[in-house]
Amino acid sequence: MKSGAHPHIDRDAGALVRLVDFKWLMAGVGWRVNLTRLQQDTAYFDECLHRAQTSDSALLREYGTELLGLGQRASPVA
Repeated sequence: MKSGAHPHIDRDAGALVRLVDFKWLMAGVGWRVNLTRLQQDTAYFDECLHRAQTSDSALLREYGTELLGLGQRASPVA
């Protein structure tokens, strides 16, 4: 369910590359990620982060933490 534009995602090229990396790491553990929805749906973003943070993959947990950090610095998505 969409709950409004998500301020967590910055729109710079570096952030997009990190999102794509995150998507493929999630796919590697069996979870598909919709990047458009990740950037627009707060609940979906939070669910993906929760899955990443509780993963057995240390790299995925690290990317989830980085994604959280991006959220604290990002401007709102218009």
